[in-house]
Amino acid sequence: MSYLEIKDLEISFPTPKGKYVAVTGINLSIKKGEIISIIGHSGCGKSTIMNAIAGMITPTGGTVVLDGKTIKGPGPDRGIVFQNYSLLPWLSVHENIFQAVDSVMDCSKKEKHDIVDHYLKMVNLLTHRDKLPGQLSGGMKQRVAIARAFAINPGVLLLDEPFGALDAFTKSTMQLEVLKLWNLNNRDKTIIMITHDIEEALFLSDRIVVLNDGPASTIREIEEVHLPRPRNKIEIVKLPEYIELRDRLLHLLTDTFSIEDMGMVYKS
Repeated sequence: MSYLEIKDLEISFPTPKGKYVAVTGINLSIKKGEIISIIGHSGCGKSTIMNAIAGMITPTGGTVVLDGKTIKGPGPDRGIVFQNYSLLPWLSVHENIFQAVDSVMDCSKKEKHDIVDHYLKMVNLLTHRDKLPGQLSGGMKQRVAIARAFAINPGVLLLDEPFGALDAFTKSTMQLEVLKLWNLNNRDKTIIMITHDIEEALFLSDRIVVLNDGPASTIREIEEVHLPRPRNKIEIVKLPEYIELRDRLLHLLTDTFSIEDMGMVYKS
């Protein structure tokens, strides 16, 4: 059964030269509990689609339906994690998460504090609960943002290149943190992630949506990721199906570029 349904989505913006169509004809059905990655070149409309799901952009055509209800604006049924963390610098780690929990949860103040501490413990930050964001590393800030998103118990978690600014080791750690939270007691959470990292998409996803270049971007292909869970990064890269799908995705993302386009000019 489809949990999130995108039907004939079109999003356009007015410009001095006329209408700019960012994405068009987007159709995608997502099941509850799926992890979906959206990949494509910069400017192809990945964030535009995510913003429509978040309710921050109103479609100019088509609909986005979540659990049988058309999305008409932001709501607590969708949690968002951005690349830039979006933490309030004057609030402590605990207060940043509590503010979100307090705004959506209908329970006692003690229960709300307990929820915050539970998710801080899940991301190994409970001992840093009283620190300000400026006292944390980039990876720790992102863990706070992820804990905050899970703490409000959304049906859909939207990840907009959440690990793009992190070093390789921290990025790998954060990927595992997301899977740990999703797998332990949130397996019914639907996760939609924007990424430029093919290996990240393969490691995390059930399906990978490849977009054509914009303007008027459409879905080029949807690739199923039939890799067993739980996934071990060291082991899955050796699997023939991993190698085949990785090469397929690389081909889809590079076959529209010439050597000159990619900045690789060779002289004989």
